[in-house]
Amino acid sequence: MRVVGCFLTYGDTFVLFHRHAHKPDGNTWGLPGGKVEPDESDIDAIIRELGEETGYIGKPSEFELLGIYEFESPNGHHLDYVTYVLNLDKPHKVTLEESAHFEYKWVTVQEADKMNDLIFGLHELFRMIHYL
Repeated sequence: MRVVGCFLTYGDTFVLFHRHAHKPDGNTWGLPGGKVEPDESDIDAIIRELGEETGYIGKPSEFELLGIYEFESPNGHHLDYVTYVLNLDKPHKVTLEESAHFEYKWVTVQEADKMNDLIFGLHELFRMIHYL
């Protein structure tokens, strides 16, 4: 499975979303992102997902590809996790996608790494991209 995620940053913080308990990977915190649809490019997928989940409509030139990281999920699925960063130069008021998430917060990497309810692989991703 190919998925995209984005560190939407402002200053030294980035946004995390808290998923509804009944959703896949429910009751965990994760980055904005999701599955790449058939016939959709990675950049088109992250622009779509970021728009749906935050209300921010990014331009392709705003995104920096951090890398493609492989994970084996606890349910045995292989994930290619295409990871981007988009650095904002001014605050963005998040428009929450209430069907998927019930809250969000801006955190530093150090604050996020101390959380015990992050989505599978996010702690490891911090280290893989050398954020910690």
